[in-house]
Amino acid sequence: MVDRKGMTLLEVLVALSILAISFVLLIRAHIQSYTIVAQSDELNRATLLVESVCARLDAFGWTDISSRQGLDEGPPRLFYRVWIKGSPIPRVKQVVIKIFRSKQERPLITLTRWMISP
Repeated sequence: MVDRKGMTLLEVLVALSILAISFVLLIRAHIQSYTIVAQSDELNRATLLVESVCARLDAFGWTDISSRQGLDEGPPRLFYRVWIKGSPIPRVKQVVIKIFRSKQERPLITLTRWMISP
């Protein structure tokens, strides 16, 4: 019986391939989590932009909708459009705000608010 000391080349190659596969899977999971966090941050900024537009409506009145569209400067750069529609209930307006990544793209998020006009 031969007493073996050390590892064969085949054992080293198998260990390295298992290690390489696990690193690839780990890096892929990290990239996916980074993408999800970036999308979540973008949706959070879009929601805050909608809140800002609605607060501007409350603060400056409904006649001061000089900017029915505009952009939010910070990264990521977001564009918005505002539509104000009537409702069957007196003094209640439907405010539809769409947030876009670019001017020609489909909306990132569309939020509808029912607000009481003065």
